[in-house]
Amino acid sequence: MMMDKIDINTLQVEFPHWEKTKDLIDQLIDIILNYRQSGHPGGSRSKVHALVSLMLSGAMRWDIRHPEKRFTDRFILAAGHTVPLVYCTLTVLNEALRVKYEQTGDPRYQIPDPEKRALYWEDLLGFRRRGGLSGHAEMEGKTLFLKFNTGPSGHGSPAAAGEALALKRAGAQGVKVFMLEGEAGLTPGVVHEPLNSAWGL
Repeated sequence: MMMDKIDINTLQVEFPHWEKTKDLIDQLIDIILNYRQSGHPGGSRSKVHALVSLMLSGAMRWDIRHPEKRFTDRFILAAGHTVPLVYCTLTVLNEALRVKYEQTGDPRYQIPDPEKRALYWEDLLGFRRRGGLSGHAEMEGKTLFLKFNTGPSGHGSPAAAGEALALKRAGAQGVKVFMLEGEAGLTPGVVHEPLNSAWGL
């Protein structure tokens, strides 16, 4: 969904659907972490409302079918260890597209080369297993939505400021960089310095 200006009154109609989407994502986070018996859900679950709102409101320009597009906005998960959030969100959205394409045959819902590019629930079974989904955020194959590899809390802050500055210097001011981090993740020194740099630059 692309919008020039976000109209909250128009979006409010969608909120009940977003809430259901959030519930599905929450359940998948719990399922994959329990199935793997590894990880903790709190960091991922605390960010679900924020990510769903960002992705579906029109605030961020992106295309789930073509995450490689050059001039779409950038998303960096500052705390890469909360990557189950991204895996499960992409899974819910991709599954909705897969079902809709099977129902209608409409090419608008088709993801090109889905076995290599789309995350589905089947992929979640390999979370933190050899050859499966990584325990940290990695920009590759089925997770090109992510625009930087990140690990611990605050790790993505310098990358986000750097990407924003590079885009500005390249004349691509229309491309925004969105970084998602939790409250506690804003305490490391590695976050303080990029915040000052971003403000100054």
